Amino acid sequence: MNWDKLKNKIYVWDGGWLDIHVHNTTRSEWQKWVNYVNQNFKIEWYNCKTEIGEAKIDFSVIEEFWDGCHDFILTAKVFIEDIQVNVHFFDETEIENDIDPREFKTIDDHNNLIDYLKKLSNILNKEVIVTPENCPEIILMKIKGESVEILFPQRLFN
Repeated sequence: MNWDKLKNKIYVWDGGWLDIHVHNTTRSEWQKWVNYVNQNFKIEWYNCKTEIGEAKIDFSVIEEFWDGCHDFILTAKVFIEDIQVNVHFFDETEIENDIDPREFKTIDDHNNLIDYLKKLSNILNKEVIVTPENCPEIILMKIKGESVEILFPQRLFN
């Protein structure tokens, strides 16, 4: 893969981050995701219930949030080497992560992200897509199992 093309077409800074989506998820799939990231990556998660920063995500607190037991906002940071992935627990029916394209400096950063996305797809047996922030109609990457499709659609700002 040509790093210059990736940098200028996928990881371009247009004022927004990139969204990673897995649609139509269940709590059991979220649990698989939490287990995967807790076991394989550095995590920063502020547990609003205990008011303590933790190195692992407590899935039971996430479930309590989805059940309406708490009003706080839950996010986590997952670090794939030097890339920070922000995780939002807005809705149990969709796994949503955000990444800042400015953090991608080398082809290794891209490859590390692709490894994460392939593993996620394999664990959940679902397609993972990457889009510009708040632009679900513009698909930049599709990952299904070991298959990676990188698209170079016309972006809104280039």
